[in-house]
Amino acid sequence: MDFIEEQIQEAMENEPSRVAAIGEAAGAIPVLRDRLRQNEYVQANFILVLGNMIEQRWASEWWDSLAKTERDEFELTACDLVGRLTILRTLVTEVGES
Repeated sequence: MDFIEEQIQEAMENEPSRVAAIGEAAGAIPVLRDRLRQNEYVQANFILVLGNMIEQRWASEWWDSLAKTERDEFELTACDLVGRLTILRTLVTEVGES
């Protein structure tokens, strides 16, 4: 999640590298999905919070679309995604402490 968030931040700060940074973030999604299979509770929460962003059938298309959106819409979506990742990070931390 940290890597994905770092790439989103890079894309927001450096417009010329947006497509590459979002491509890198998207490349981490299959790894994240594999790790989530270890805990069905956490996996279900990720799917509920991230939806098409992580869903195997739709993730590639969603991330490609994000990289190509207009700047204003991109920033709104990117900020929303960072917020969702923050929520999920809290969930993972709480589950790990249990």
